[in-house]
Amino acid sequence: MKLIQAVFVAAVLLQLTGCAIGQRIDYRQAVPALNLSTDAEVAVSVVDQRPYVTAQRKNPNYVGTLRGLYYNPWNVTTLSGSPLAMDIQTAIVTGLERSGVTATRHPSGSQRAEKRGERLLVVRLVEWKSDGYMRNRFDYDLAASVYDDQGALLGESQAKWSGPINNFFIAGGDALRAVLADGEIKAALSSRVTRTQALAQPLGQPGSSYDQCMARVLRISDPKLRLQASTACDGAN
Repeated sequence: MKLIQAVFVAAVLLQLTGCAIGQRIDYRQAVPALNLSTDAEVAVSVVDQRPYVTAQRKNPNYVGTLRGLYYNPWNVTTLSGSPLAMDIQTAIVTGLERSGVTATRHPSGSQRAEKRGERLLVVRLVEWKSDGYMRNRFDYDLAASVYDDQGALLGESQAKWSGPINNFFIAGGDALRAVLADGEIKAALSSRVTRTQALAQPLGQPGSSYDQCMARVLRISDPKLRLQASTACDGAN
């Protein structure tokens, strides 16, 4: 009798979950296709700032939700079991290496490259999750910053999107490429770009290039460097 009850309970659970339990995604395979060129070594740091993770409502290895037959939610986690930030860090390092860039992993929390001439690339996960039922929706909100060995901010970018996807790896790689292929990030990673040049680099986006250039200049704390950088904005349209 107990055996029959156990089988019945298992059958009901299977119907309710719709095979949603235990789903995992390996975002280490979400390698971005980057076209970067730099002689500088690049240290990569990834910081998980997703609000439900920082508030400890979700574990750091949470990557999304998969819903069962009756729309009941189940957590999807990383295949590695590691925090999502670590898997994303692996994907970015791999993408840089495939572009011929010497890349290393860097612990989160720092805003300064450790070696002389090195660049520190910090990627912040403001949002990164999927939600699957009849189809899969993917939401991401990413911010990237590049620092030199003096702790100076050389460039930054942001990318945000939400929509249906067919492949988690492709979608993840595209998300990382969207934030890392930005012209300001490319310029900041270059070993030939100085602090002044990077902050005065026009974005090349619609709008006033001069205003965008001056916005970067105003981030320079040193008055002499700020004055020097402002002259580079004179040629911006």
